[in-house]
Amino acid sequence: MLALRTTSVSLNRDKVWSKSQAEKYVATTGHGAFEQTNMALQVPKPVAAIDLIAAVPVTLVAGRRASCNGGGGALGHPRVFFNLDDGQAVACSYCGLKYQKDPHAGHGHH
Repeated sequence: MLALRTTSVSLNRDKVWSKSQAEKYVATTGHGAFEQTNMALQVPKPVAAIDLIAAVPVTLVAGRRASCNGGGGALGHPRVFFNLDDGQAVACSYCGLKYQKDPHAGHGHH
């Protein structure tokens, strides 16, 4: 049975977003585990993580530096540090969370 190219890569993505990623129909064609599976009927169809992380608001930081460990523990990643001096948002290269120096921090009236 020939697989039809009717399924998207993810619920909210029709195309791949990484050079190393194969389209779903290519990745599942010819593999015994998917031989009799109609991929169009498979649920859940998760939203792509790249879009989920993009929806997370930027974390404003009072200082000049921030660090990210992806939440820590077994589900986290190695701690990385960011310089926030230029005022632009910086994304963690591991998990994509964004950090930015709070432009209003330290400007309180005494």
